[in-house]
Amino acid sequence: MRAAALGLVLLAASPAAAAQAVYRVQAPEPPLATAANGYVQEVRELAPGDYEVRVATSIDPIGATGSYAEVTAAARPAVPAGFRLPPSLARRLAPELEAWEAATAVLGWSARHLAVDDADGGPQDAASVLERGRGRCSGLANATAALLLTAGFEARTVSGVLVAGGEVIPHRWIECRLPGAGWVASDPTLGLWVVSVRHVAFGDTVSAPPRVTVLAQDEDGLERLPRRAGRLLRPNRGAGLVCRLPTSGPGAVAVLRGAGGEVRRARLDPEARFEGLLPGRWLLEVEHEGEVVERRELVLKAGDLHTFTVRPVAAGAPAGGALP
Repeated sequence: MRAAALGLVLLAASPAAAAQAVYRVQAPEPPLATAANGYVQEVRELAPGDYEVRVATSIDPIGATGSYAEVTAAARPAVPAGFRLPPSLARRLAPELEAWEAATAVLGWSARHLAVDDADGGPQDAASVLERGRGRCSGLANATAALLLTAGFEARTVSGVLVAGGEVIPHRWIECRLPGAGWVASDPTLGLWVVSVRHVAFGDTVSAPPRVTVLAQDEDGLERLPRRAGRLLRPNRGAGLVCRLPTSGPGAVAVLRGAGGEVRRARLDPEARFEGLLPGRWLLEVEHEGEVVERRELVLKAGDLHTFTVRPVAAGAPAGGALP
């Protein structure tokens, strides 16, 4: 992790909450109990053909490690016969890239060159979709997984449904195995390394939509994610922040407020430490003896560690403004 020049370098954990949804699913075949980095689905049978499904997703940083050279040095996965990486993509996959960055380059290439076309009636195998440059969700998933496999990553498609706007739509997305992070879910129609609580996984392709009743469904908070080339991106590394008082003082609390309503609090004793913060804008408030004595807007970058020294002001004095 690189250190940003704002002061003393310190770091500690402060996890964010996941989004969750609960569904009642009535189907001949049960939904799939499964877990991946950023996506967990639990299934409880209520009666034959009747299931309670709990889905939890996270947009916390992924935490993959290692280089692309280490990925390609391992045993190579099976690749669809005759399938080749497009030259423009192959040129981007340099051995010195981080494994996450190389896999993200594949996802980004797929997003730029393959269009979602729900009315596409052509074959949905990887090679056909790549040749046409478009496909249904299943075709985009097949093509993206094939590109990842050809690049040396382990990848697979996930069949299921999308529960959104009162509709239950057969859907397909992917998972890719990244070193240090395990299997990571991603929906090529939604963003890069992004899925939602609206995704319900099944073991096999869903041809006829099951009956789904929404019992609870959180907002995903996807608007808090950064974007790359206009596409939502779940980052690999978060930002770190340490707030410090020059002298210890009782009752001081650092409060971070993020877009989408996320709030994190930590006591300044004399330091407040946060990590795994999504990159972007945060509002830092410091409460001391019942008053806000400091208010700063912070712009945090992925992989950077930021520190800020709080200088309490006299009661009634105006709080600070934006950081330079």
